[in-house]
Amino acid sequence: MTSRWSRRRKLRKMVEAAESDIIRHFNEMVAEKHKQKSNAQVENKRPQVAEESGVSHCHPGIDSPVFPSRSEHISEVCETYVSPDKDNDYDFSFDSFGCHAPPFDSDISDAEADDEAPNNEFLITSLRYWASTFSVSLVAVTALLGILRVFHPDLPKDARTVLRTQGQINTIKMDGGEYHHFGLAKGLVSRLKSLILPANLNNLKLQFNIDGLPLFKSSKLQFWPILAIANVDYTKSPFLVGLYCGLGKPKSVVQFLDPFVKDLGHILKYGIIYNSYQITVKVCSFVCDAPARAFIKNIKAHNGYSGCDKCVQVGEWKNKMTYPELNAKLRTDSDFQLMTDEDHHLNQTLSPLAGMVKMITMFPLDYMHLCCLGVTRKLIYLWIKGKVLATRLSSRTVVEISEKLKALRPYTPNEFNRKPRELSEIDRWKATELRMFMLYTGPIVLRNSIPVEFYDNFMLFSVAMHLLLSPSMSNEMVDCANEFLVSFVSHFGELYGKDEITYNVHQLTHLSEEYRLFGPLDNIAAFPYENYLGQIKHLLRKPHLPLQQIVKRLSERTNVKPAPPTKARKLMHQHHDGPLVAPIRHSEQYKKVVTEKYILSVGDGDNCVQVVDDIALIRNIVKVDGETLVIFQKFCHKESYFQYPLPSSRIGCYRVSQLNSRPGITRLNNISGKYFLCPDNTAFIALPIMHSQ
Repeated sequence: MTSRWSRRRKLRKMVEAAESDIIRHFNEMVAEKHKQKSNAQVENKRPQVAEESGVSHCHPGIDSPVFPSRSEHISEVCETYVSPDKDNDYDFSFDSFGCHAPPFDSDISDAEADDEAPNNEFLITSLRYWASTFSVSLVAVTALLGILRVFHPDLPKDARTVLRTQGQINTIKMDGGEYHHFGLAKGLVSRLKSLILPANLNNLKLQFNIDGLPLFKSSKLQFWPILAIANVDYTKSPFLVGLYCGLGKPKSVVQFLDPFVKDLGHILKYGIIYNSYQITVKVCSFVCDAPARAFIKNIKAHNGYSGCDKCVQVGEWKNKMTYPELNAKLRTDSDFQLMTDEDHHLNQTLSPLAGMVKMITMFPLDYMHLCCLGVTRKLIYLWIKGKVLATRLSSRTVVEISEKLKALRPYTPNEFNRKPRELSEIDRWKATELRMFMLYTGPIVLRNSIPVEFYDNFMLFSVAMHLLLSPSMSNEMVDCANEFLVSFVSHFGELYGKDEITYNVHQLTHLSEEYRLFGPLDNIAAFPYENYLGQIKHLLRKPHLPLQQIVKRLSERTNVKPAPPTKARKLMHQHHDGPLVAPIRHSEQYKKVVTEKYILSVGDGDNCVQVVDDIALIRNIVKVDGETLVIFQKFCHKESYFQYPLPSSRIGCYRVSQLNSRPGITRLNNISGKYFLCPDNTAFIALPIMHSQ
């Protein structure tokens, strides 16, 4: 259960982000207005000057405005009204959202006011952004407009006018539901316009996701969206290409994919035109879970005898479909196209995507569903709810592990969206919580709590995933990760029974090949798509016409450019009582700094970092002559935390102790990584943070 203060902090961050976006949008709007005005004045002046003097030149006063620029004034207002470091309780009034136009100088002439005071335009833009960001209903916005029209008579009466709600919604009737195609080229160009792009961009790659999204607990109604992400999109935010709504998944994959296939074929052949330049578009991958992959590829499901989409192994039925073989022949793109394995394809029919994309290599395994929601959850279920008593843990052991998990909550870094929860709530654990257990907390809380053979088997899985999430790994280490996963599956069958080697467990033997094709598994993870699916569901306001609702809500969203990636640091929480080192005696001191990759602070959870080859704790953050420095204490002693299946030092995991009493100082740039630091009696366990989403 999220605490009141957590919800308050989250809302405050949303408000501050909305304020920043609105003010940035206003600055851009005013700058554009100044540019247009200056150009118009120059054009008007040039003929007169040419007539009088016979020389074409500009008046010295034309290029600089007579009055202070609007963007300069709004910057002053930002300093006065927007304080990101404000520590006092936030006032959630209408003004706090930054939606009122700031006050301006009253001595501006009427003509200047007509040109430079787009109060209504700014107010409407702010209302539009506010309403779409906080999902305010049309009725509420219309009521608010009724109040505002007393002071701004020129405002529209209806919220649909302000929000530019799309009127006519064109849908395609399909068996079992209906579909709306947003358009791949339209969505891609719109997304590119909101990004800061390299000047020489002439080609890009697209990654797609197709999955089902149940809408209501009391109904079978669900969405099947087609999402896409461009490789140049540093925000990793998907955009909608198409959306199906019906009672279950679409009846026909051919009918469902037809608009998308035609659109994709045209884009792949001709590319897109952006800023008068032609950009070549290619497909990188389709990231889907197992049921969606089987549906899109028109093949047997994961519980079928020929259900593995990576090898030709024929499954064995043991009250459920199992895949015990470890070295079956791998499938290839050409074999799929020729349908050499007839039992693998449904109705001897190829997917509509066949021939356009590579149906084996471009459909990678998604580790979010496979490893987090699949294998990790399965292991925990076997330990706490398993039917075989030999593999089930006692209730006392389960409580002991849960207490260890809860004890790690104060030490959880900001990079984790959720704090560890007890095992009794495993049914409600999210994928990010299962990932945390798989990579970070599991190796710590399970040690000395479960039988050694179970722990060693789990460590094969955990260490292999550490390796496959690491960047720039050598072929030797990829082979090592593959050996660990194959050994895990083999030992898993011996410990828990051959009948437990189901689809998810078997697919681990193919996971290392995805690293060779796509790099770290975060490159092909479904985390950003799952986040976006939640946002889509949140846009629904009533059960009636859900597809039309989503199209209208998306049409109301303003195209505010996201902040570009920057290496600038944000220093927060200034103080005056931190430790300093010679020769620094007088400097600005801060408790927290937000960098491009991490959030670092002097408090538990965000203070353990890597400085060159040492592991250290941040004690203070100072700014001297415009440069950010970190005062730290390094651990004098570090050793491997475990030795099986390899020394933990090989993956950067250590048991550390004995802080050096003499603090050191270094530039912020010299910090090369952040650690999850967990207490272990008189020492600590330091685990490098690997995941990137």
